[in-house]
Formats: sequence, C-alpha cells, structure tokens
Amino acid sequence: GLSKYHFSRRFKQRTGQSPYQFVIYERVRTARRLLRVTTHPLAQIALDVGFSSQSHFTRTFKRHVGATPGRYRAAWRE
Repeated sequence: GLSKYHFSRRFKQRTGQSPYQFVIYERVRTARRLLRVTTHPLAQIALDVGFSSQSHFTRTFKRHVGATPGRYRAAWRE
C-alpha cells in the first residue's frame, strides 16, 4: 500500500541502503558463495544471480569485493 517513493524511503531508513543497493549486495553475496562452492562458468553465475551480462557482473563484483570474480575464485582454490 505504499508508493515507490515511500517504500524506498522507509526501506532506506530501516536498512541504511536503498532497495537497489540491497539487491546488488545480495547478488554479489550469492555470487561469492557460488564462486567458492561451484565450478560453474562465470557467465553462468552472472546470469544465475541476476546480472544481464558477465561484464556487468565483473565490474560490479570488483567494485564491491576488490577483485574480479576469476581472481576471487582462484584465491579460494589455492
């Protein structure tokens, strides 16, 4: 029963982040887990967690984690 504006405002008041930021955080968090526990290709993980392309996934992941998905996975495999 809330407008988009009021929902977004209340969401940010309660969580400290916008709904969009929350969704991106959850996508990256899920991708980190999948990179650790699966051998799925990066493009498949990108699509599985909701990114439209592997390049968008890689840019966003690197911005949030500080490493590319490939390097992140390799670090967990060592």
